[in-house]
Amino acid sequence: MKFLKIVTKVLDAIIAFLFILTLFGIVLSSNVRSNVYSLGEILLSNGLIGIIILIYFLWIFRKIPTTITKLYKAKGFNSRFWNDL
Repeated sequence: MKFLKIVTKVLDAIIAFLFILTLFGIVLSSNVRSNVYSLGEILLSNGLIGIIILIYFLWIFRKIPTTITKLYKAKGFNSRFWNDL
């Protein structure tokens, strides 16, 4: 049980970090912007399976705003952030 909790915390932190990097990439790089656009276009054009995968991605990213808020309130990756996850 404790191991699963640690793995969940690590995955939440990694997903939030990757999301922040993707947002910076969308703002700063046209290559990232076009890749994200292409991914969405490919998923939507692949019918039901693509839509299911897109919904799954949105479901995975549902905790990102709260994780980013906890990271901001803790002022970085520290024990307070880790305990709040």
